[in-house]
Amino acid sequence: MLKKIIILLFVSFLFFLLRLYNLQSHPIFVDEAIYARWAQMGTYDPALRLVSLVDGKQPLYIWLVSILTTYLGNPLVAGRLVSIIAGFVTLIGLFLLSHELFRRRWVGIVSVFLYVLYPFALVLNRMAVYESLMGMFTIWSLYIAILLVRYTNLGASLTLALVLGGGLLTKSSGFINIYLLPTVLLLFKFKKNFQKLLKYFIFALLAVILSFLYYSVLLLSDKYYMIAEKDAIFTYHLSELIPYHAFDKWGANILQLAHWTFSYLTYPVALLIVFSYIGKRYRKEKLLLIVWFIIPIVGIALFGRLLNSRYIFPMTLSLLPLIAINVGELYFFFKNKIYYSLIVITCISFLTFSDYKILTEMSHAPIPQADLQQYVNSYSSGRGLREIINYLGEQARKTPILITSEGTYGSLPTTVVEIYFVHNASVERYAFEARPKRLDEHIYNKARVKPVYIIFNETQSVSKWPLRLVMRFKRGSGDLYLSLYKVDYSRID
Repeated sequence: MLKKIIILLFVSFLFFLLRLYNLQSHPIFVDEAIYARWAQMGTYDPALRLVSLVDGKQPLYIWLVSILTTYLGNPLVAGRLVSIIAGFVTLIGLFLLSHELFRRRWVGIVSVFLYVLYPFALVLNRMAVYESLMGMFTIWSLYIAILLVRYTNLGASLTLALVLGGGLLTKSSGFINIYLLPTVLLLFKFKKNFQKLLKYFIFALLAVILSFLYYSVLLLSDKYYMIAEKDAIFTYHLSELIPYHAFDKWGANILQLAHWTFSYLTYPVALLIVFSYIGKRYRKEKLLLIVWFIIPIVGIALFGRLLNSRYIFPMTLSLLPLIAINVGELYFFFKNKIYYSLIVITCISFLTFSDYKILTEMSHAPIPQADLQQYVNSYSSGRGLREIINYLGEQARKTPILITSEGTYGSLPTTVVEIYFVHNASVERYAFEARPKRLDEHIYNKARVKPVYIIFNETQSVSKWPLRLVMRFKRGSGDLYLSLYKVDYSRID
């Protein structure tokens, strides 16, 4: 027992070490900037604590970041810490889930060790986005739902209601956890248990009703309707499946989602899922874990209008306990320590290599190309913004300045400038449309009375304009740059 406690403490230490390593140097992602700005607004003005509904986003994550921002001051750091904390609570949930399903502590230990090294978790736990929190609610929903079906008591029902409600207040995908509740009946012993089954349905229904009651707090905002409008951008309505040929793309979407999953798991680890048939024990438990992955994936592949890998992160977490039990059963299957050791070492090596690249050279990390583009190689990556903000802060301490930024609402540099200079009396802010053919006269007029700095996000060439380069930063492995220029008053016609 003491040995297992020491191992769990070491795994917890490793979790925080990997998540906190060089955390602030990770370039800000455009969605992180938007969420951090919402949290900042809610921190300073209670009337804006439902501001995320303007963009159709549920507010629980923003609320948590706002609370932490009150103490830390920096909403981006607060947002990333919320994701890390949610990741650690997920780790606890995985241990309890694995132990409850398989009644073996070593399975729980292997599950959390896999989670600590899981590249998908490492990426998202270090980012100020919703998915880490959503993954936490998904794992705990599954765990509490299993407790409810096995023990059918009011305490489990009320706890499940809180967890389901938390998921609904985090993302619309929280409804998936409710849709999957009947699947836990795979673990129910139906023989001469009608009274217990009826009791389960009553408690499960109570949990769902209460979760909707918690969700109804969003009706306090007149922007509640925006959730449905935002969901319509990313998902098809049932009536749209045939007119928009969703069934024609279904197979390709499933393969795409599977590719993203296996890329993050790494293929040697993903192959361990195939060995789920090994052993006669725990067939139902294994099937339940697979179902909590497959049903959402198949549904997202069909109804998803726009696919993004991080949306499936919560569903992939149910595969970790499955892989953990398979790791143990493979030992008895091979009956050869050398072969077994080679398999384990290979899996750990692939996971460790991915983690190393993510932490040190993410632009070349072996993760899906779509995510490399989003997070480090394209316009949505803010590599260099930290240095630019620090430089502009120093200039603003010397004299009043004007900071202009490319892009209006939701633009990465514009949002970041708002976050760090919204309360700075020495800084005037101005934003212009992306990729302009010419700069506004307003900018040149301001240059006559104060220093004017311009942050270009998408525009790559400004040689014809009266500007002087201050600094520029290459985004990852691509050919795109984030640049800071100063208006050269002497060159203005």
